Amino acid sequence: MSPHNVLRRASLSPRSLRGSVRVALAFMAVALSACSSDAGDDATAADCFEVSDGVCVQETFANPPVLEPGSDGVYRLRLAATEVELDGQRHCVRAYNGSYVGPTIDTPAREGTTPRSIRVDLWNALSGHDYRSLGGDECTCSTASGTSCIPDHIHDACATERDDDCVCVNADGDVCEHMFDFNVTNLHAHGSHVRPDYARGGEVCEPVVIAGVPYECRECGDDVCDGDSSDDTCFHGDNVLNRVHPGAGARYRWDIDEDGTHHTGLQWYHPHIHGTTAMQVASGAAGAWIVRGPLDSLPGVANAKERVMLFSTPSIARNGFEPLADGEACTDETITFDDFETLSATSAPQLNVLNGVRRPRLVTAPDQVERWRILHAGFLDEVFIGVFRGLDPDCESFDTDEPLAIHQIGRDGLILPQEFEHPWIFMSPGYRVEAIVGGQGQLSHGDTWCFVAARFLQDADTEHVPFAEQPFSPDTAPEPSDIVARFDSDGDVFAIMNVSRDAGPATETQLPDFDAIGALAPPMDLDGVAIADRCAAAVAETDVTAIDQVAVLQVGAATVDDPDPCDCANYNVNCTNFEEVDRTVYPADRDLMLDAVEHWRIAASFDGHPFHIHINPYIVCPNDNVFDPIPFPHWRDTYLVNMSRHIDIITQNRAFTGPFVFHCHKLTHEDHGMMELIRVCDPATDPTCGDFDWRACADGDAQCERALAATDCAVAARNDAEAFACINALARPGGVCALDAPGPPVP
Repeated sequence: MSPHNVLRRASLSPRSLRGSVRVALAFMAVALSACSSDAGDDATAADCFEVSDGVCVQETFANPPVLEPGSDGVYRLRLAATEVELDGQRHCVRAYNGSYVGPTIDTPAREGTTPRSIRVDLWNALSGHDYRSLGGDECTCSTASGTSCIPDHIHDACATERDDDCVCVNADGDVCEHMFDFNVTNLHAHGSHVRPDYARGGEVCEPVVIAGVPYECRECGDDVCDGDSSDDTCFHGDNVLNRVHPGAGARYRWDIDEDGTHHTGLQWYHPHIHGTTAMQVASGAAGAWIVRGPLDSLPGVANAKERVMLFSTPSIARNGFEPLADGEACTDETITFDDFETLSATSAPQLNVLNGVRRPRLVTAPDQVERWRILHAGFLDEVFIGVFRGLDPDCESFDTDEPLAIHQIGRDGLILPQEFEHPWIFMSPGYRVEAIVGGQGQLSHGDTWCFVAARFLQDADTEHVPFAEQPFSPDTAPEPSDIVARFDSDGDVFAIMNVSRDAGPATETQLPDFDAIGALAPPMDLDGVAIADRCAAAVAETDVTAIDQVAVLQVGAATVDDPDPCDCANYNVNCTNFEEVDRTVYPADRDLMLDAVEHWRIAASFDGHPFHIHINPYIVCPNDNVFDPIPFPHWRDTYLVNMSRHIDIITQNRAFTGPFVFHCHKLTHEDHGMMELIRVCDPATDPTCGDFDWRACADGDAQCERALAATDCAVAARNDAEAFACINALARPGGVCALDAPGPPVP
C-alpha cells in the first residue's frame, strides 16, 4: 500500500495503536537493559538482537516442546485442568501435559523396510462429569429417585448399568437438549492413514455395539474397563468413536507404515468427542505431529531453521470467557472455557495467538532459509495470513505492497507436486501449510516482517470494518483487492520477525530444488489413470446420479416466515443431522467399497464448510476458489467449500476397513451434528457391504426421501437462488416435500 495508506491504517484504531506502543516500549526497555553493560550476570549476547536502527529486541517465539517417549517407547498425554496465561489473563483450561498448546510428537523418517508404530497413552485426569447443553446451560443428571446418573448417549462400552429414567435438567428445571459431557475425551490422529478402529491384532476383540455403532474393545486384556490400560493387549487405531471418561485412560497405536510408507509432513492430534471437540480444542488441547521422510534430508531443507506454528483463536478478546479471579486456583470446578455459545458469539471476538502467545517475536539471521510448519488449530473461523514488510521494528505499520515470498511445499501433511507461491495464505480450521522462506538476498539485516491475520470473528474496529460482525463466509468470493483491503483495514499483527546479524550465521542460505521436493509428492495417478484425466472427467460431470458420492454441508437457513418445505435439520450433511439418525435403522450413513477409486462432489449451502475426512486423503481438482487458489490437482484432507459453491475430489478407500467419519472442521458445526458415520467394507468378505448407500432410504422413511430430494437440489444448483427455487418446486402439490406427500417419517 502507499505511504498514505500506511498512515491511514495506523490511525484506524487508536486503541490498538496505543496497545502496540506500550508493548513496543516494554520490549525495548527489557531488551535494552539486557544489552547494557551492567545488566547482570544473567544477561548474555543471545538475550538481545540489534536491528538496523540500534534498537535491541528479544526473541519471544518458541516452538512447542517436543514430547519425548518413555523408556518403553510410549508417548504419554495427560488431559487435565491447567492454568495458562493468555494475553495477560489467567485461565483454567482442559489441556495436554500442562501447556497451551500441546507438545509436538516428532516421528523420525522410516529406516529401510522397518515399519513405524507410534504408541500413545492418553489419560483423562479430569475428576468428574461436566454436563452442558450446546445452548449454554449447565445440566444436572439424576434418576426419578434422585440418584446421579450418566445419560445413555454419553455412556461408553465399560458401563455395566444404565438408568433408563436418567433425566438432565438446567437450573430452571427445564430438560437439557443437545447436551454433552465436556470432560469426556478421546484422541484423533488428524492426517493419519491408519486403521480407523483398532490397530492390527485388535480385530480379534469383540466390540460392544450401542445403537449399531461399535465403541470399545471388551476382550483385550484382564479388564479393559478397570481404568488401568497397562494390561490391555489391543490398541485403538484412529478410533474417534471411543470415549475416555474422567479418571480413565486409553491406549493407541498408529501403525503408520502398514499400507506402505506414510506420507511425509505436518499432521496433528486433538480430541474428537462429538459435542465436546470444539471446547477442548479451543482450550488448547491440540498438538503438532511431524512425520518425517526423505524431504527432511534434501539440501536446502535439512539445515533450514524449522519453526512449528500453531495458530489458535481463544474467545477472550472481548465479552469472552472470563479469566480466573485474583487468587482463584485452577481446578476442575473453576475451568473458564465452559460455555459453548461463547465459542461462536459475534459479541465475543476471538484473539489470534501463536503457540499460545500473543504477538511473539521471531529473530532470524540474514539470508537464513526458514522452514515453516503452520497449523490452524482454531475451532471456527477462516483466516487470511499475510507476511508483509514492516515499516518499523514493532510492526506499528506495514506495507501490503511488499509481501514476503512464501514458497508453499506442502498442504495438510502432504507434499505438493509443485511449489506454489501466493501473496497470502488462506487457512480454515484443520489446514496445515508447510513453506520455505528466506534464502540468499531475501532477508537482510534490519528487515522487519509482520504476520498479519484477517478473520471474520477477530477483535476488530467495527466502526470501520462492517464485516467484523459477520460470523460466516460471504456469499460471493472476494477479489484479491478486497483481501488486500481487509489486511489494510482489519489486519491484526499476531507475530513479528526481525532480521539481525546478532542471530549468528545462517544455518542454510540456499533455497531447495523445488522440483526435487515435488517429486516426493504422493502419486498423481490412481489405478493407472492420471489424476488430471480423472479431474477433467469429474469437473465435467453434470449428471448427479453418475457421481459416486455426494455430500452437501449446510446450516439450516429456514425461518418462521420462510420455512424449509423439506424440513432439513439444522447443521446437517445431506439434510440430516448426525445425532438424529436412528442407528438401529442406519448403522452407517454410507458404505464405501474397499480400495475403490471414487469421485465425490462436496457442496455447501449457507456459510462455508471445511470438508475433512478421516483415514484417506483426497485429491482436490482445480476450481475457481479464490480463497484457496492452488491451480493444480493436489492432495488434501481438509478443504473449504464456500457458500453456494462445490468442489470435486478424487479419493481411494485404501487398505483399511472399519467405521470412521467425515465432517465440517468448523468444530462448532461438527459438534452440532454436521457429520456422517461411514464405513469402508470389503464385499468379498462382508455380505452386508453395500447395504448403506447415501441414496438408500428405509421403507417408509419419508423424511429420508425429502432429504435426498433437497440434497439433489443443493448439489445441482449453481447458486442459492437456484437451490431455493428447486426446493420450493418440491413443495408444490404432488412433490416429495409437499404437505400432501404420503407417509410420515421414521420416528
